Amino acid sequence: MLVARQPLYQPQPPLHTPKKKSQPKKKIVGVSDAEKRLILISVLVVALSSLGMVWRFASINDLQTRVNQLQKQVTLLEKENATLTIEQRRLSSPRQIETRANAELGMQWPAQEQIVNVLGVAPGH
Repeated sequence: MLVARQPLYQPQPPLHTPKKKSQPKKKIVGVSDAEKRLILISVLVVALSSLGMVWRFASINDLQTRVNQLQKQVTLLEKENATLTIEQRRLSSPRQIETRANAELGMQWPAQEQIVNVLGVAPGH
């Protein structure tokens, strides 16, 4: 006759069943008015601080933009100043003044007979 082999270990029912410990119910405690005020004040302080920081960064950004614009304007004005300085030197040369006086104003050097001697000294002495 054939007999089925049984496993060597067979689970045994526990001798006693452990009982679950019932955890005491937590009491729901209301928040007092003072605590509510403290929480509200804390939230307001954090919110106002955050708004202050955002405003500060926005103003810094605006100022940086303005500084950049002014730096560009200074660069343009320096270039214009250099150009005007060169033009002023060119136009203030004696040769340029004489040329413009002859061309635009019709001025000429005086002839010998047009020179009036005021001090009694002959010209060229």
